Formats: sequence, structure tokens, C-alpha cells
Amino acid sequence: MRSNLHCYLLCCFAAILLASCTKSESKTVIAPSYNDVDKVLTDAATNQFGGKCYGIIQVDGKTVYAKGFGGYDGSTRQLIASCSKWLSAAVVMSLVDEGKIKLTDSVGKFLPIFTTYHKGGITIAQLFSHTSGFPGSSTQGYESNVLITLQAAADGIAKNVALQYTPGSTFYYGGVSMQVAGRICEVASGKDWKTLADEKLFTPCGMTSTGFGLTANPQIGGGASSTPDDYMRFLYMIMNKGVAANGTRVLSEAAVAAMEQPQTNSTTTFAYSPYPLSLLSSKGIYGIGNWRDVTGPGDALIENSSPGLFGSHPWINRNKKITGIIFTFIADNGYLTTMPTCIKIRELARNK
Repeated sequence: MRSNLHCYLLCCFAAILLASCTKSESKTVIAPSYNDVDKVLTDAATNQFGGKCYGIIQVDGKTVYAKGFGGYDGSTRQLIASCSKWLSAAVVMSLVDEGKIKLTDSVGKFLPIFTTYHKGGITIAQLFSHTSGFPGSSTQGYESNVLITLQAAADGIAKNVALQYTPGSTFYYGGVSMQVAGRICEVASGKDWKTLADEKLFTPCGMTSTGFGLTANPQIGGGASSTPDDYMRFLYMIMNKGVAANGTRVLSEAAVAAMEQPQTNSTTTFAYSPYPLSLLSSKGIYGIGNWRDVTGPGDALIENSSPGLFGSHPWINRNKKITGIIFTFIADNGYLTTMPTCIKIRELARNK
């Protein structure tokens, strides 16, 4: 797994370097009521984040806080790890909008090899909510092997990765199942994943510095690179119920709502979650590719997010029209380093 990750990082490095050569016109913005946010992020950037990060918060599309540290700004491009899951979920939902797939469709409908190996009944919703029954990662590294195709990865998973749990019964966070979902999207659309992501999401949102790298086996749940400015364009589209800031409808309102519906509940067994379960107030913790990590009475969604392994942390509060991302790159357990700070900043923004 580690060697595959290193290989992937090398494949992405040239593209990221090229994109990072163009600096944005990012300016520091600190609305008076966000001085407390600035203090928290400044302290964390200096003492915990290695001096490098960029934070931006918008309310209804207007920037109320933006500040970079260590040369980071809105155009800084980095691998975003599991922040990719939210992006990929939107690509999946674009095909739902087009009627090419349904979240209730089974894997076997599109990939008969899974039926051959007695795994054909898993649904697309289960694949994209970590409840498929697959482990989070495969010992063979199918989900991160940059030297194979997405078809080969899915076929290998069908043949050689055993189900650990009954589909739908257990939450086990990881990337294996999302790789299968990505292949379903290729089959259903007749296009490769990277073309789909460009056509269905990145181009209509104006995300010109986001992509899944050079490999024919893009890591669906963790392989994108992006910039803070680009990711904020995506967050605005989701917060705005499918309509991008440029006025383009990217997803239907129903598709966005479906992404945010809980796919876990009180009967779900939680085998592995990188997000500390003690911080979550309900059992409906995960939708389609995003965490439902702040909920209210009746499991009503207040905020959702998709933090990444390297520490970047995007989130939305639709009721208050807040979108934000803390953007950084910390190679070793970055999400554990940044999570307390990000949760504090979200709380401060939410309570204004």
C-alpha cells in the first residue's frame, strides 16, 4: 500500500507543480467578527501545521475570512486525499440525474463479474457509504495501483477481495468500494472516470485546477488534487442546491438532497471510522461521499464535511449558507493533527 501511494504521489507531482506555478490574487480578509477564527488558525498554523495552510470561509458566497500561511494561497494545489470522496459522489449523482444509474442499482447489473463471485447484490449507495461489506483497503492495493486500469482494479476486487460483512450491515471506511462504483460509472456512461469528472463537475463548476492525475486507475475515494479556490467553487454548488456560482446547474436539487441523506442508522455496526465517533451525535453519520457530522434533533443535518488524510477539511452549513475549507498538506496523519482546530473553527463560524 505504501509503495503504491508513493508511486501515485510521483505520478501527480509534475501536474501539481505545473498548476501551482500560477499564483492567485488571494488577499487576506478578516471580517471583524472572525478575529477569533483568525487567532485559532494562526496559532495552529504556527504550532501544529508546519507553518503552511490556507483557510477560507464564505457566507452566501461572500468571503468573510481568508488567510494563508507559509506561501499557501487560494491557488495552492495539493493532493486532497478523502476530500475527493465528496467530489466523486457528485460525479456519481450526475449519472443518477441522467437516469444512467440509480443508487439502489446492484453492482451485478453493470459488472457481471461480481455476480459470478457472489457479490453482485451490493448497491451503489452501499459502495459510496462504506457499507458494502468490503474492507476499507485491499491487501493487493487494487484501489491505489497506478499501473493498472480501473476495470482491472474492479475485476481484481471482484475476484480476490472477500466480503468481511453482510452488505448494508456494517460501516468500514475506506476506498475499495468506491473504486468499484467508479468503474460502474464508466460502464454506465461509456466514458472514463477522469472525462466524467471533467465534464460533469469540474468544467461546469469552473474548477480548472482540479483533477485525478495521470493514471488509468484514478483513486476514486482519495486521488484528486485541487486548490482552495476550486474546492470552494464545489462547496458553493452543493450549498446552493446544485447550482454553481457561474449560474450553471450541475446537479438537481434532489441529487444534492440524496447525497446528504443518512446511509447509516441505529442498526449499523461501526467497525472502523477515522472520524472519532465520540464527536458525532447520531448514528446517521454518513451520506453519499460525505460525513453528516453535525446534526440536530430528529437527525436533521446542520453541517456536512469530507476531511482528508493530509489534513485538509472542507465543510458546509446550508442553513447559515457557510462554506469553508482549511487547506494544508501534512503527510503523516494530517487529519488527526488538524481536526481539533477545524472543528473549533467550524464551531466559531456556526455560532456567529
